[in-house]
Amino acid sequence: MLIDFSFSNYRSFDADQAFSMRRERRYMDAGSEDISTVAAVYGANASGKSNFLRAIHAMQQMVLTSYSSGDADSGIQRDPFRLREDFRKRPTSFLVECIADDRQKYRYSFSFDDKRILDEELVFYKKVGNRWSSRSSLLFTREESGDIKFGAAFKGPRTQVKKTMELRPNALLLSTSAAAGIESIRPIFRFFANELTYCDAIAYTAEVPRMFDEYRSGSRFSQNLTKLIRYADFGITDVQTEKAPQELIEQLAKQVKDQFGEDAQIGDVGDLQFTHAGKEVSAKFDQAEESRGTLAAMSFFSLALRQLSKESVTIIDEIDTSLHPTLVKEFIELYTDPMTNPHRAQLIITTHDVSLINYSGMMSPLDPDQIWLVEKNSEGASELYPVTDLGIRKGENIGKNYLNGVYGANPKPSFHMAFAQMMSGEGV
Repeated sequence: MLIDFSFSNYRSFDADQAFSMRRERRYMDAGSEDISTVAAVYGANASGKSNFLRAIHAMQQMVLTSYSSGDADSGIQRDPFRLREDFRKRPTSFLVECIADDRQKYRYSFSFDDKRILDEELVFYKKVGNRWSSRSSLLFTREESGDIKFGAAFKGPRTQVKKTMELRPNALLLSTSAAAGIESIRPIFRFFANELTYCDAIAYTAEVPRMFDEYRSGSRFSQNLTKLIRYADFGITDVQTEKAPQELIEQLAKQVKDQFGEDAQIGDVGDLQFTHAGKEVSAKFDQAEESRGTLAAMSFFSLALRQLSKESVTIIDEIDTSLHPTLVKEFIELYTDPMTNPHRAQLIITTHDVSLINYSGMMSPLDPDQIWLVEKNSEGASELYPVTDLGIRKGENIGKNYLNGVYGANPKPSFHMAFAQMMSGEGV
């Protein structure tokens, strides 16, 4: 479970940025958990919303691949803030605080430049009764000088790890320790490897092959997915798979052999088939004939079924690009309801859908302390901040005020006058 995430000097962000899933007591119901299961990030186009999510993803990818990819002479792929020359030379930093599957709370941080890891630290906090200890226990710390200190909790071949780090200054100690099979760091490594899932605006394209495999095997998962699709009222009564012709499979195997010089075992290849019920007859439609919106909704149902069945952190960029606002609202409510989210899985999204934070009519699925804003300052740098920093009053219509520019972080439609001048010939 994600608690806090901080970063600096990444893409459109220059200074230190701090994001948190911690709840504010004034917005919590009696007996509520103090860590949120949802967060939504708003802002104008090109404000930096996507870059914030990419920062989490970038940290994850470094943890998973920094040791296995490259060698001692490889540089470190990074993307610093580019609108000031001095930031190109400054380090990029990431910090995460989370609860791993061993129920311990971990704080892990590191900074790096284009060539090497500059510092790195991993500590954990034990739970005493219902509270976390205020004192941390060290697993390891690594200084810019290259010195490494291990805590008593780090169990494993320390000398071997130190020698490896001398040869790989561009690799994370956490990644190196995981590759060496150090058991004491496995829980935090599993958080990055198994719990974090990043999806962009067209995430459904990656989900379709998974759905094909589930339907091909006739799994319980596929049966539950079909039930959800029926409830969604897409007019679909059944979903089946159609295997690709044997000639196509053989052709694919030949292409692989011609390209890579070795035989390949081509597994199940094919498409989903959808049965639609009409007034008089039913008809089957191929995957290519189905609407993008239906495939997207079905894919997000599939994603939710997988992620809500375990402890997870799902990060979705521009969720409303592929989903109708009603489905976005229902998707969020799956995460806010303990009945549908028994494992307290988390969802972090970027969106432009103001109906989610508009308190007129139906209550919003998001509380004020679950809403974040991103805005670019006069120097072109993005800034991330919670809407609660703006002195929100109880019952305030956040959606209306956001659209009216009360909080900033929204488009400035000054281009309207520019268009008018162009159409009149003044700007030509």
